[in-house]
Formats: sequence, structure tokens, C-alpha cells
Amino acid sequence: MRRWLCLATALLCVTALFGCAAPLTESGSSSMTDVPAPQQSGPSVFSLPYSGDDTLNPFAAATEVNLQLAGLLFDSLTVVDGTFTPRLSLASAIDAVDATHIKVTLRREALFSDGTSVQLSDVVASYRAARESRNYRALLANVTAAKADSRTGTVTFTLAKADPHAAACLSFPVYKAASATTERRKAPIGGGAYVLTQTEEELFLQRNPNRKEACVYQRIGLRHLPSSDSMYYGLASQDITYYYNDLSAGDIPRVSASSAVVDMNALLFLGVNSTKEGLSAPAVRRALSSLIDRATLVSSVYAGWAKPALTPFHPAWSGAQGLTGLSASRDLAGALELLNADGYGTGTGQKELALELIYCQDGPYRSAVAGFVRSELASAGVAVTAVPLSYADYVSRLNAGTYDLYLGEVRLTPNMDLFPLLAGGSAGYGVAPDGAAGTAYTGYREGSVTAEAFTSAFVQDMPYIPLCWRCGFAAYDRRLSTVTPHGYDPYYGFINWR
Repeated sequence: MRRWLCLATALLCVTALFGCAAPLTESGSSSMTDVPAPQQSGPSVFSLPYSGDDTLNPFAAATEVNLQLAGLLFDSLTVVDGTFTPRLSLASAIDAVDATHIKVTLRREALFSDGTSVQLSDVVASYRAARESRNYRALLANVTAAKADSRTGTVTFTLAKADPHAAACLSFPVYKAASATTERRKAPIGGGAYVLTQTEEELFLQRNPNRKEACVYQRIGLRHLPSSDSMYYGLASQDITYYYNDLSAGDIPRVSASSAVVDMNALLFLGVNSTKEGLSAPAVRRALSSLIDRATLVSSVYAGWAKPALTPFHPAWSGAQGLTGLSASRDLAGALELLNADGYGTGTGQKELALELIYCQDGPYRSAVAGFVRSELASAGVAVTAVPLSYADYVSRLNAGTYDLYLGEVRLTPNMDLFPLLAGGSAGYGVAPDGAAGTAYTGYREGSVTAEAFTSAFVQDMPYIPLCWRCGFAAYDRRLSTVTPHGYDPYYGFINWR
């Protein structure tokens, strides 16, 4: 989703940003040749939920359900696909000027839905609105400025830090600056596949006449169903055709309609206080990681609505393909060997490793995950006391450093920025400032260290222990056979859904 959420149950926002490791390719855009619409095999009427009490301006929307519609109403310089890879859209080219500047060439024929051309000034105004918006602030945290050059038809973005994947963070909506509005039931003019249309009787989405791609559905009904419960009943009564739930509340809806697991870049991890005796040793942190059976955690606690974390990156990301690091199953023998070598165990002369694990009791599944971790570590003689805390007390303990382990969750931005989880980051509690993983990651971002080398350094250092990637939930009319949502865009590829 486009509101980049936090650590644990709502704790800390994450950051983002830069160019491309591989050449970008163009996504569907208004420069494409018009083709006949695909044969429709799904519902003849398609309706979606929204909140009539909220604006459809993506930079001002207060509800997730309205924010989710941004991808249908607005185009962006890049779009993030199902492998979390940026594709060109309003941009015709993105070039690195140097390590901290990227130049974007705007597609000359780019149009808004009213037929007017997309101007460089609209891109800059949209960037500024996005950076000031709580919905996109984290996405653009590393992009510090945007400067238009009308002579070359480009916008140069300045980065605070080098980032080989910053193009993914240019996926903020672009609107016609002169049309900006924050009124309820209204939206600025955009260039997406659909246009917000209102009559005396209803509000709906109509196909954008200035987009050349074929759309399966020419008209989309909007139903005022702002809450998850109302969407659930709306789907059951066929008042809506589809809805998305990021499962942040922890409840998996039981629906009679079709449903799908949606990849979402939300990492559940075990934070480690490396300043504490025992935990300062990377070998001990690796041992704790080896004791956790990630596959069982996913199947038992999350009932399959998560994926094991086997590298520092989400497994769906194109950049993570071919990387290896952590194991989905536990390695008790290997963990015991590491602990014994560091002087911990149950044998004569060995020290006992006793740890306190804190977690926020307001978070979904946190108690079950804490119990699972406690049981896994106990099998190797590591005594764990799990302590549930209120959100305020949880944050206080983290800031004070009075913990051994903690359960955290962070939703990463689409450039796969890990700085928030490392020393000095917004979620980097307990991470040693001179750790090998942090040094290697800085090198990776600057281009001197490969992804493979960074992953290896991470596994050896283990600054935090990745557990699993939580998934989202999509439910839809059984007559639909093709839906392609992902966690950054619940309506990705919508023009081809059928």
C-alpha cells in the first residue's frame, strides 16, 4: 500500500530512494497503440469501495480505501510491478547524473485526462506535495529536491544518499497542479486509466479517453464502504466486486468469494540488543537465528499468510533472485555448536543464556510469535521471558535500551531500503554502529559491494533476525479469473483484470 507504515504495530516509518540497477522498461502508458479491448469473462458490472467522507486527493486522503484508488486515477513517473521492480510510465528515461542525482526525461506525449499536456511544473509540484504528505513522506525521505529544466524537458532529483534503486521511489502520483483540491468525493485531475466522474445520482470511475490502452471495464462503480467490515459485507452482497486488506489488524476475513495471498514488503523481525553481554557476539546472534524454524512459524502462527525471510530482501523482489542466506528450517545442531563455542550451554563450565523478549501486545499475532520464539530457543537451553507491553511502554523500553530481544515489524519502501533497520535507522534499535552488515550495506548502496557479498556479510553479522514477510489479502467476485495486486498497488494491472 502507498501509506508506508511502521515498526511493530505502528511504530516507526521507513525511508527510500535512487536510479536503477537494470534498465527500466516502459509500462502501459498513453503512448501505446490502441488495441481492441480483451474479451471480458468476469462480472459485467465492476464496483469498488471508497469513502465518501474523504477526499480522493492522494496527498490528503485520510483513509486507506481512498488512497488505494490513486493508481487508477493518477499516473506516475515510474510504476512498481509485481516483482517490486520500477517500470517507466510518465518518464521516458531515467539517468544517473552522479551518485546523488538522477535525471528524469518526461514523456513528451504525456497527457492528463482533460487532454492537456503533463508539464515539468506539475511533476515538481506533485513531488513537493508528496514529500509533505504523510502518505508518501517516507517514500521520498531520501529525495531531497526536484528541479525542472524546460530546455531539456527533464527533472533532476537530488538524493541524500546514493541508492541504486531510487527509481522505485518516483512512483508517487502526478496531478495537474492547478486542479489541486482536498474536497470530499473529489480528486485533482490526473492521467491514470480512469477519471473520477460525478452525476446527480452517483460517483464512479470512467475510462480516461486520453489513454490508449484497452480496458476490460469502461466504467467502475464506487460504493461508500470505508471500513473492512463494511467491505466484507459489501462483497458478500455483491455490492462490490473486489477489496484489499493488508491484515494489519490481524484478522483474516472468512469469505465465500475467491481470495488471494498478496505479497507485501512487511518484515517481521527479532531485534537484538548487541550492547548486552552474549548478544554482542555475532556467533550468538547467528545461533538464535538458526534455532527458529521460519517455515513452521509461517504455517502455524500465520496460517500461510506470510513467507519465510531467507535473505534481508523480500523474496518476490527481482533483485533478491538467486540470493541465499538463511534457512527456512531450524538447525539445532549448528546452533548448539555456535553457542558452545562462545561458552553458552548446559554443560560443565558453560554459561546460561537467559534473555528477555519484549513485544507490543497491541500488535496482531505478537503473543503467538513471542511464544513460538520462546519455545524454539528453549530447545537449546536458552531461557526466554516474553513480556507484553503497551505501545507507549514498548517504545519507552526500546528508546532506553532496556531489553534483550524485541519483536518488530517494518514495512519497507519499494527501493528495498534497509537503512532504517541498521545502526542509526528509525528501527535500528540495538544494532552496533560498527557492524559488518551496516558497512557492507553502505557499500552496496554506493555500488562497491554486490548484493551477494552484502547478503553474506549480513548473515555473518546478523544485526537483526529476519523472521517472515507478512502478506496481504485480496477478496473478489468468483467470476474474476485474473487479478494481479501487490502490496504497493492493490489495483496493479487493473485494466487487464477479467
